[in-house]
Amino acid sequence: MKPPILMQTDFSRNSSAVAAMLGVCQSVDPEVNIFDGNHAIPPFNVFVASTNLAYLADFWPMGTVFVSVVDPGVGTSRRGSVALLKNGQYVVTPDNGTLTHLQRTVGVQAIREIDMTVNRWPTTETCNIFHGRDVFAYTAIRLASGIIDFEGVGPAYPLEEMVIIDYDEALYQAEKDAFTGVIHSAHPHFGLVCSNIPASEVKGRWELNYGDLLEVTVTRGSQVIFQETLPFQHSFGYVDIGQPLLFISSSLEMELAMRNDNIVEKYGIEAGPEWRMQIKRA
Repeated sequence: MKPPILMQTDFSRNSSAVAAMLGVCQSVDPEVNIFDGNHAIPPFNVFVASTNLAYLADFWPMGTVFVSVVDPGVGTSRRGSVALLKNGQYVVTPDNGTLTHLQRTVGVQAIREIDMTVNRWPTTETCNIFHGRDVFAYTAIRLASGIIDFEGVGPAYPLEEMVIIDYDEALYQAEKDAFTGVIHSAHPHFGLVCSNIPASEVKGRWELNYGDLLEVTVTRGSQVIFQETLPFQHSFGYVDIGQPLLFISSSLEMELAMRNDNIVEKYGIEAGPEWRMQIKRA
Protein backbone atom coordinates (compact mmCIF):
# COMPACT_ATOMS: atom_id res chain seq x y z
CA MET A 1 0.00 0.00 0.00
CA LYS A 2 1.33 3.43 -0.93
CA PRO A 3 1.82 5.93 1.90
CA PRO A 4 -0.64 8.81 2.27
CA ILE A 5 0.07 12.48 1.64
CA LEU A 6 -1.12 15.11 4.10
CA MET A 7 -1.06 18.77 3.02
CA GLN A 8 -1.01 21.98 5.02
CA THR A 9 -0.70 25.53 3.68
CA ASP A 10 -1.51 29.16 4.45
CA PHE A 11 -3.51 29.41 1.21
CA SER A 12 -7.01 29.21 2.75
CA ARG A 13 -9.88 27.35 1.13
CA ASN A 14 -10.95 30.49 -0.73
CA SER A 15 -8.14 29.95 -3.22
CA SER A 16 -7.85 27.52 -6.11
CA ALA A 17 -4.20 26.92 -5.14
CA VAL A 18 -4.96 23.89 -2.97
CA ALA A 19 -7.00 22.29 -5.74
CA ALA A 20 -4.14 22.85 -8.17
CA MET A 21 -1.76 21.00 -5.83
CA LEU A 22 -4.23 18.14 -5.50
CA GLY A 23 -4.60 18.04 -9.28
CA VAL A 24 -0.86 17.63 -9.75
CA CYS A 25 -0.87 14.67 -7.37
CA GLN A 26 -3.87 13.04 -9.03
CA SER A 27 -2.32 13.47 -12.47
CA VAL A 28 0.84 11.65 -11.42
CA ASP A 29 -0.72 8.85 -9.37
CA PRO A 30 -4.46 8.73 -8.62
CA GLU A 31 -3.96 5.70 -6.35
CA VAL A 32 -2.24 7.67 -3.60
CA ASN A 33 -4.57 8.86 -0.83
CA ILE A 34 -4.24 12.60 -0.26
CA PHE A 35 -5.67 14.36 2.76
CA ASP A 36 -6.11 17.98 3.79
CA GLY A 37 -4.44 19.04 6.99
CA ASN A 38 -4.82 22.72 7.76
CA HIS A 39 -5.10 25.34 5.02
CA ALA A 40 -5.91 28.13 7.49
CA ILE A 41 -2.43 28.66 8.91
CA PRO A 42 -1.99 32.44 9.38
CA PRO A 43 -0.35 33.89 6.25
CA PHE A 44 3.47 33.70 6.30
CA ASN A 45 3.49 32.24 9.85
CA VAL A 46 6.19 29.60 9.65
CA PHE A 47 6.21 29.13 13.43
CA VAL A 48 2.57 28.01 13.47
CA ALA A 49 3.22 25.73 10.49
CA SER A 50 6.03 24.15 12.48
CA THR A 51 3.94 23.58 15.61
CA ASN A 52 1.08 22.17 13.56
CA LEU A 53 3.33 19.59 11.90
CA ALA A 54 4.73 18.47 15.24
CA TYR A 55 1.20 17.99 16.55
CA LEU A 56 0.09 15.93 13.54
CA ALA A 57 3.12 13.63 13.33
CA ASP A 58 2.04 11.51 16.30
CA PHE A 59 -1.25 10.59 14.66
CA TRP A 60 -0.09 9.54 11.18
CA PRO A 61 1.60 6.26 10.20
CA MET A 62 5.20 5.62 9.31
CA GLY A 63 5.88 6.56 5.69
CA THR A 64 3.38 9.43 5.62
CA VAL A 65 4.50 12.27 3.33
CA PHE A 66 3.65 15.66 4.82
CA VAL A 67 3.57 18.67 2.51
CA SER A 68 3.85 22.01 4.27
CA VAL A 69 3.74 25.18 2.21
CA VAL A 70 4.04 28.39 4.21
CA ASP A 71 6.60 30.01 1.99
CA PRO A 72 7.11 33.78 2.21
CA GLY A 73 10.52 33.30 0.53
CA VAL A 74 9.17 31.49 -2.53
CA GLY A 75 11.28 32.12 -5.63
CA THR A 76 14.36 33.15 -3.67
CA SER A 77 17.49 31.17 -2.82
CA ARG A 78 15.82 29.46 0.15
CA ARG A 79 16.03 25.70 -0.17
CA GLY A 80 13.14 23.45 -1.08
CA SER A 81 13.69 20.27 0.88
CA VAL A 82 12.52 16.83 1.90
CA ALA A 83 13.29 15.77 5.46
CA LEU A 84 13.31 12.15 6.58
CA LEU A 85 12.14 12.01 10.20
CA LYS A 86 13.45 9.49 12.70
CA ASN A 87 9.99 7.87 12.83
CA GLY A 88 10.06 7.09 9.09
CA GLN A 89 7.83 9.97 7.94
CA TYR A 90 8.78 12.58 5.34
CA VAL A 91 8.21 16.34 5.20
CA VAL A 92 8.28 18.19 1.87
CA THR A 93 8.67 21.88 2.59
CA PRO A 94 10.69 25.02 2.14
CA ASP A 95 13.57 24.90 4.61
CA ASN A 96 12.61 28.12 6.38
CA GLY A 97 11.96 27.05 9.96
CA THR A 98 9.04 24.71 9.29
CA LEU A 99 11.05 21.78 10.68
CA THR A 100 11.82 23.50 13.99
CA HIS A 101 9.44 21.65 16.30
CA LEU A 102 9.82 18.29 14.57
CA GLN A 103 13.57 18.50 15.09
CA ARG A 104 12.98 18.90 18.85
CA THR A 105 10.30 16.23 19.15
CA VAL A 106 10.49 13.44 16.56
CA GLY A 107 13.93 14.34 15.24
CA VAL A 108 15.17 14.75 11.67
CA GLN A 109 17.34 11.88 10.45
CA ALA A 110 18.41 13.36 7.10
CA ILE A 111 17.51 16.17 4.73
CA ARG A 112 17.86 16.64 0.97
CA GLU A 113 17.47 19.66 -1.28
CA ILE A 114 14.93 19.17 -4.06
CA ASP A 115 16.57 19.00 -7.47
CA MET A 116 14.17 21.13 -9.48
CA THR A 117 15.71 20.05 -12.78
CA VAL A 118 14.11 16.66 -12.13
CA ASN A 119 11.40 17.14 -9.51
CA ARG A 120 9.31 19.92 -10.98
CA TRP A 121 5.96 19.89 -12.79
CA PRO A 122 6.81 20.16 -16.50
CA THR A 123 6.44 23.50 -18.32
CA THR A 124 6.49 25.60 -15.10
CA GLU A 125 10.16 26.65 -15.16
CA THR A 126 9.31 30.34 -15.69
CA CYS A 127 6.88 30.49 -12.75
CA ASN A 128 8.63 31.46 -9.51
CA ILE A 129 5.68 32.06 -7.19
CA PHE A 130 3.95 28.66 -6.85
CA HIS A 131 6.45 26.05 -5.69
CA GLY A 132 3.63 24.51 -3.65
CA ARG A 133 2.16 23.16 -6.87
CA ASP A 134 5.18 22.98 -9.14
CA VAL A 135 7.81 21.60 -6.75
CA PHE A 136 6.46 20.45 -3.38
CA ALA A 137 3.25 18.68 -4.45
CA TYR A 138 5.03 17.18 -7.47
CA THR A 139 7.96 15.91 -5.42
CA ALA A 140 5.65 14.55 -2.73
CA ILE A 141 3.55 12.50 -5.14
CA ARG A 142 6.61 11.14 -6.89
CA LEU A 143 8.00 10.06 -3.51
CA ALA A 144 4.74 8.57 -2.24
CA SER A 145 4.08 6.70 -5.48
CA GLY A 146 7.58 5.18 -5.59
CA ILE A 147 8.67 6.96 -8.77
CA ILE A 148 11.62 8.28 -6.75
CA ASP A 149 13.12 7.21 -3.44
CA PHE A 150 14.56 9.56 -0.86
CA GLU A 151 17.89 9.71 -2.68
CA GLY A 152 16.00 10.69 -5.83
CA VAL A 153 14.88 13.95 -4.21
CA GLY A 154 18.26 15.60 -4.72
CA PRO A 155 21.55 16.15 -2.89
CA ALA A 156 21.81 15.70 0.88
CA TYR A 157 23.05 18.54 3.05
CA PRO A 158 24.10 18.73 6.72
CA LEU A 159 21.40 18.86 9.37
CA GLU A 160 23.29 21.75 10.91
CA GLU A 161 22.31 23.86 7.89
CA MET A 162 18.57 23.49 8.51
CA VAL A 163 16.82 26.74 9.34
CA ILE A 164 15.63 26.53 12.96
CA ILE A 165 13.51 29.14 14.75
CA ASP A 166 14.89 29.98 18.17
CA TYR A 167 12.33 29.72 20.97
CA ASP A 168 12.45 28.86 24.66
CA GLU A 169 11.39 25.60 26.22
CA ALA A 170 8.88 25.77 29.06
CA LEU A 171 10.51 26.69 32.35
CA TYR A 172 9.66 26.42 36.04
CA GLN A 173 10.99 29.39 38.02
CA ALA A 174 11.35 28.38 41.67
CA GLU A 175 11.80 31.96 42.91
CA LYS A 176 8.40 32.89 41.46
CA ASP A 177 6.82 29.45 41.89
CA ALA A 178 5.65 29.89 38.30
CA PHE A 179 5.72 28.13 34.95
CA THR A 180 6.51 30.15 31.84
CA GLY A 181 6.20 28.93 28.27
CA VAL A 182 5.82 30.08 24.69
CA ILE A 183 2.41 30.29 23.04
CA HIS A 184 2.78 27.97 20.09
CA SER A 185 -0.84 27.99 18.94
CA ALA A 186 -3.60 30.61 19.03
CA HIS A 187 -6.53 28.96 17.26
CA PRO A 188 -8.57 31.67 15.55
CA HIS A 189 -11.79 29.66 15.18
CA PHE A 190 -12.51 28.59 18.77
CA GLY A 191 -9.99 30.88 20.48
CA LEU A 192 -7.74 28.20 21.97
CA VAL A 193 -4.42 29.52 23.29
CA CYS A 194 -1.98 26.66 23.75
CA SER A 195 1.37 26.98 25.52
CA ASN A 196 4.31 24.59 25.41
CA ILE A 197 4.04 24.01 29.19
CA PRO A 198 3.56 20.26 29.80
CA ALA A 199 0.46 19.66 31.89
CA SER A 200 2.11 16.69 33.58
CA GLU A 201 4.85 18.92 35.02
CA VAL A 202 2.36 21.45 36.38
CA LYS A 203 0.13 18.82 37.95
CA GLY A 204 3.09 16.92 39.34
CA ARG A 205 4.84 19.87 40.97
CA TRP A 206 1.74 21.50 42.44
CA GLU A 207 -0.49 18.44 42.91
CA LEU A 208 -3.00 20.43 40.91
CA ASN A 209 -6.67 19.50 41.21
CA TYR A 210 -9.62 20.43 39.02
CA GLY A 211 -11.22 23.57 40.36
CA ASP A 212 -7.99 25.06 41.70
CA LEU A 213 -7.44 28.72 40.88
CA LEU A 214 -4.42 29.86 38.88
CA GLU A 215 -3.13 33.28 37.88
CA VAL A 216 -2.54 33.33 34.13
CA THR A 217 -0.63 36.11 32.37
CA VAL A 218 -0.17 36.40 28.59
CA THR A 219 2.53 38.75 27.36
CA ARG A 220 4.02 39.88 24.07
CA GLY A 221 7.53 40.98 24.86
CA SER A 222 7.17 43.25 27.90
CA GLN A 223 3.51 44.08 27.21
CA VAL A 224 0.84 42.37 29.31
CA ILE A 225 -2.02 41.33 27.04
CA PHE A 226 -4.14 39.28 29.45
CA GLN A 227 -3.96 38.67 33.20
CA GLU A 228 -6.62 37.01 35.30
CA THR A 229 -7.17 34.48 38.08
CA LEU A 230 -9.19 31.61 36.71
CA PRO A 231 -9.98 27.94 37.35
CA PHE A 232 -8.18 24.85 36.11
CA GLN A 233 -10.92 22.54 34.83
CA HIS A 234 -11.62 19.37 32.85
CA SER A 235 -13.23 21.22 29.94
CA PHE A 236 -15.37 24.20 28.95
CA GLY A 237 -18.66 23.00 30.43
CA TYR A 238 -17.39 23.38 34.00
CA VAL A 239 -17.41 27.20 33.88
CA ASP A 240 -20.04 29.80 33.02
CA ILE A 241 -20.45 31.11 29.49
CA GLY A 242 -17.87 33.82 28.82
CA GLN A 243 -15.63 32.73 31.70
CA PRO A 244 -11.96 31.97 30.98
CA LEU A 245 -10.39 28.72 32.12
CA LEU A 246 -7.20 26.71 31.91
CA PHE A 247 -7.25 23.05 30.90
CA ILE A 248 -5.16 20.28 29.35
CA SER A 249 -4.95 20.58 25.56
CA SER A 250 -5.19 17.77 23.04
CA SER A 251 -1.37 17.89 22.89
CA LEU A 252 -1.27 17.49 26.73
CA GLU A 253 -0.07 21.03 27.38
CA MET A 254 -1.62 23.89 29.33
CA GLU A 255 -4.22 25.74 27.26
CA LEU A 256 -6.31 28.87 27.81
CA ALA A 257 -9.77 29.63 26.43
CA MET A 258 -13.19 31.11 27.20
CA ARG A 259 -16.39 29.11 27.21
CA ASN A 260 -18.47 29.92 24.13
CA ASP A 261 -16.31 32.96 23.41
CA ASN A 262 -13.07 33.71 21.59
CA ILE A 263 -10.21 34.92 23.77
CA VAL A 264 -7.91 35.08 20.74
CA GLU A 265 -10.11 37.66 19.01
CA LYS A 266 -11.04 39.47 22.21
CA TYR A 267 -7.43 40.14 23.27
CA GLY A 268 -5.62 39.89 19.93
CA ILE A 269 -3.50 36.95 21.08
CA GLU A 270 -1.16 35.35 18.58
CA ALA A 271 1.49 32.60 18.59
CA GLY A 272 5.25 32.85 18.27
CA PRO A 273 8.50 33.05 20.23
CA GLU A 274 7.71 36.54 21.54
CA TRP A 275 4.32 35.44 22.95
CA ARG A 276 4.44 33.91 26.42
CA MET A 277 2.14 32.46 29.06
CA GLN A 278 2.95 32.45 32.77
CA ILE A 279 1.01 30.30 35.24
CA LYS A 280 1.12 30.82 39.01
CA ARG A 281 -0.90 29.47 41.89
CA ALA A 282 -3.44 32.03 43.08
